[in-house]
Amino acid sequence: MKYLMLGALFVTWALGNSFWTIDEFLQINPQEKFRMQTFDRIVQSDAVALKQKREKIKISMLYPGNQLTDYWTRSQKSFEARLKELNIPYEIKPIFVDENDVKKLQLKLKELLDSKSDYLIFTLNIDGHKKLISQIITNKKPKIILQNITTPLKEWGNNQPFMYVGFDHIEGTKLLVQYYKKKFPNGAKYLMLYHNEGYVSQVRGDSFINMMGAQYDLKGSYYTYVKKDLAKKIVLNFQSIKDTDFIYNCSTDIAIGASEAVKALQLENKILLNGWGGGSTELAMIENHDLNVTVMRMNDDNGVAMAEAIKLDLLQKKVPLIYSGKFELVDDNFSAQSIELLKKQAFRYSK
Repeated sequence: MKYLMLGALFVTWALGNSFWTIDEFLQINPQEKFRMQTFDRIVQSDAVALKQKREKIKISMLYPGNQLTDYWTRSQKSFEARLKELNIPYEIKPIFVDENDVKKLQLKLKELLDSKSDYLIFTLNIDGHKKLISQIITNKKPKIILQNITTPLKEWGNNQPFMYVGFDHIEGTKLLVQYYKKKFPNGAKYLMLYHNEGYVSQVRGDSFINMMGAQYDLKGSYYTYVKKDLAKKIVLNFQSIKDTDFIYNCSTDIAIGASEAVKALQLENKILLNGWGGGSTELAMIENHDLNVTVMRMNDDNGVAMAEAIKLDLLQKKVPLIYSGKFELVDDNFSAQSIELLKKQAFRYSK
């Protein structure tokens, strides 16, 4: 399948990689819009099992193992649970590695490739990830599912991976922009705590700064490399912390560190804090008033989407290039009952 690419860039990675937003991709590939909508209905519906017996498929999974968020483990649980409901026999090899350790990633990736898998589930955040993927993407086997990214890379042209799946970071960031602008309609001062130097920081962090505009004063920005203790240290040592209205956190681990620091400084009633993703830890923090707001992913939908994409592929049916799940904005005004209802929806397989 060919995907046309526009001639002008919308967003460019600091690392030099260009990608397309979902809206831009659909403008030049309108046939994909219907395919994505149809596929989303499949994801939201009950599983329809395959009737005929099939050979066991081999799946390799290389996930970040250095993060406190439960996003990745829940994704695996929901993915496997849906595969079983679909009556797809499978063998899965999951490996969790620090995503910043590119050398170890290379070794583990080679190990997985040597196992001759049918599908490889990986992520794409730092520049080292792209280089690893580029080496195998032209072979078409294993078929690559890139998780936690929903924006196709321009440089891969028509030679895209099997699928991009996740929750669009820019769409989630828009919800947090709306929240902070409503809280501070006349402007505010804030601190930005980035993820790694890469894709997630661009689409969650830089897009936030751009959408907030000049009326909102960015007092400082730091990469945390998704390390809770580093985020905490940055906040504790930030000279303008007492003059800060909110801290924008690009991940769960960062939010935990920032929250611990703000409490240690006894500024929890002055500085607003957000999470990113709405996993179990963040929701508990909101209920305990350790966080003010988060964008909550309907988490298990991405695991279901990967399983349903494999089913369509086995049936030799067309699969959308992108699956992007839905968010809910959750703040500290939500009742425990409301949060529980969202949990049942988001964690329908990974309870």
